[in-house]
This record gives sequence, C-alpha cells and structure tokens, in this order.
Amino acid sequence: MSISTPIAATGTCPVKSLLRRPGGALALLTGTQGGFPRRPGAMMALWPDGQRVGRLGAGCIDGDIAAHLDRPGPVTRLTYGVGGPVDLPLPCGGSVDIALIHRPDPDWLGAIWDDRIRRRSGQWCVNLQTGHPCRAEAPDAADFALTLPPPPAFQIHGEGDEAQALTALVAALDMPILGQEARPDAYSAVVTLFHDHDRELPALTRALQSPAFYIGALGSQRARAARHAALAQQGVDAQTLSRLRGPIGVVSPARDPRLIAASTLTEILAAYEALTA
Repeated sequence: MSISTPIAATGTCPVKSLLRRPGGALALLTGTQGGFPRRPGAMMALWPDGQRVGRLGAGCIDGDIAAHLDRPGPVTRLTYGVGGPVDLPLPCGGSVDIALIHRPDPDWLGAIWDDRIRRRSGQWCVNLQTGHPCRAEAPDAADFALTLPPPPAFQIHGEGDEAQALTALVAALDMPILGQEARPDAYSAVVTLFHDHDRELPALTRALQSPAFYIGALGSQRARAARHAALAQQGVDAQTLSRLRGPIGVVSPARDPRLIAASTLTEILAAYEALTA
C-alpha cells in the first residue's frame, strides 16, 4: 500500500501515536447499546508499559482493556455492561463492544492518517477475527464497517474579541484552523465575526461557492437582512443564501465575546455531529 509521509500529529491521535511508537495495540469501539457517550469507531492506543492515547469510556473500562494486552491471537473481543462477562457495569446503562487489535497493520494506520491529513473520509471494513482491514463499504459477517471522517476545520474571519475568543477555543480543542484564503472543504466551517459588515462580504461570497458544511456570520436580524440583500445584488441566488446562518450561535442574543464564541462553537459542532452521524 503506497501512502504519503504523514505530517506531525497532535499527541491525542491514537493512530499517529501508534505510527510514531510501534508495539502497541489499538482498541476499537465496535458497538454500543444505551447511553454510552462514544460512538462506534472511537479508538484508543495502548502499550504494555501503561501508556494510553485516547479514551473509550470511564477509567475502569479503559484500565480493564489494558489488562488484556497479553492475550494471544490477533484480536481480543471485549463486552462491558449488560450481558458482558466482565463485572463492570456502565453508569449510563447498556453495553459496549470493543475489539482490541494487538498488532494493527502499520500500512493501514498510515492510510488512515493519510486520509486525515488530506481531509478525506475513509471507508474501511475491519475483520474482527484477524484484524485485517480492507477498503470497502459493505462488511462481511465477521467485519466491522468503519467510517472515519476528517475532523471539523475552522476558517475564522475577523479581528475583534469574538474572533480571538473563537480561535482560542478551537485551538484549545486541537482542531484545525484554515488560512483565510484557503478553500474550505465539505468538513469545514466558515465564520465571519465583523462589526463592519461590509468587510464580511468577500469571505462569505467565497464560502458560499465552497461545499463548507457551516457558514455563519455575526450580527442581528437587521444585519442579516442587509447581508442577504448585498449578496443578492452580487448575484447570489436564494437557494445558496439559505446556507448562510445568522444570527449565529445557540444563545441569542448574546453580547459577551466569550459567550458568542462558545455559543457559535457549540452550534458548529452540533452541525458536524449531524453531518457525520
């Protein structure tokens, strides 16, 4: 399998951590019932010396997964909660299924990371008996279908307190930030945070020509009406304008820049969750 050289990763990426430090195992969440807070496809990397990158659940569950690192065979199947052989009830109820892949294929890990840095959504089938992956959308009976979309990227336009606060929040969550002239992809969010609304029009025009999943602009309902009129005068049609959100955020109206930033980030992450569910 031919892959490009992965770029530097954050310390919280299980896949990149296993590429940088071979000899570990990959724990893959393959099924949930009840209110478990992670979705299937979540990953954790772990090593015999006790190091872990990522989390799959509460500390007791992650700790018990690590206790199975010395099991024979390529994959160890684990179930926690209702119906599981391990007496570790879940606070949220229900149950979770986990595949502990003892020797994950480094070419597969490299391909996952290559998809990530090129912002492609990866479609895989992982055999839960052998741990072997393949590029496919329809799993066999012993396979787990794994979809790995890229994380949301943010293009933030503005120079005031709101833009600074949102940029700081995104950076703190270790999510990618696009340059102002970059073309957003389908997993990108574009936000303009100007009080002088004439300055937002070039960025919004470019964003509306892209497949960005979220496009939003700071301002009141009055500012929204003026914005739509200005963009319509530039030839943007009504269907395209319907993609533009404003006022932005889950809390409206809001005046504090920190609340505006947190409210907008919450709205964007909710939209990403709906997109990738």
